Amino acid sequence: MHSTLEDSARQQRPHLGRILIALALGVAVGVLTSLLQKYFDYPWLALVNAVSPWLTTAFVAGALQPRLLTAVVAGVAATLLQVVAYYVTADLRGFGVSTSYVVVWLLCAVVGGPIFGAAGHSWWRAAPAGVGAALLVAAYASEAVVGYHFRLGYTSAAWLFGAIALLLAVGLGRHRSQYPALARWLVPALVAGVVGQVAVGLVL
Repeated sequence: MHSTLEDSARQQRPHLGRILIALALGVAVGVLTSLLQKYFDYPWLALVNAVSPWLTTAFVAGALQPRLLTAVVAGVAATLLQVVAYYVTADLRGFGVSTSYVVVWLLCAVVGGPIFGAAGHSWWRAAPAGVGAALLVAAYASEAVVGYHFRLGYTSAAWLFGAIALLLAVGLGRHRSQYPALARWLVPALVAGVVGQVAVGLVL
């Protein structure tokens, strides 16, 4: 009985470590997002002033997890911590913090975090193949077109995010040869991404 408990504890340690890495990643990205906004200009400023890079954190957090449920929890936890860390850092730097913006981004984290946590888990295991990769590619592509090209008119940022989407398609699709499945899922993922970008544009 004692040996069984010890074996169970050993099995849980790697899982806990992966969750802690996901949480630390969320805090780090939130802090860096605030700090780097001071030094970047467009198009690079878009990388620390957009939705899809934050969703990438949830994607990575989910990819690290061994189980889907843990990936979902890690995804939402990482994105929530990003929001908190970002606004705490901004406040410490002397910038005003809008309560309404905090609420909006927390809601975005609650919606996007679990979806992209699950997407990262799906991509790493290719189960189902293509879905997770398509969602992240579509996040950048839809933000490039809807967010930066049409809504804000920032052409350079739109090209940057379009290039990132292309690089992600090439890189993520290579893992376990997911290119054909990624292509099949890309259109519905793009539709979802466009809907999400329109919704974000309505509340910001």
